[in-house]
Amino acid sequence: MLETLMTYVATFTFVFTLISLMRIGINFITALLSSPPRKLEIGQRELIYYGLSLSYIITFLIYLV
Repeated sequence: MLETLMTYVATFTFVFTLISLMRIGINFITALLSSPPRKLEIGQRELIYYGLSLSYIITFLIYLV
């Protein structure tokens, strides 16, 4: 039971972080392709959040292999 719950939580967190990183990727592409190209503004807290999200995904993938 506990193992199943942990699997659901890990899967939810993985999908949530993937969606978050896709969002920042889309924001980057739209900022790059706008006319004229504008600077992508990321705050200090957002930078920490995206860094943690990226590190979680890398750790998850390493653990899977």
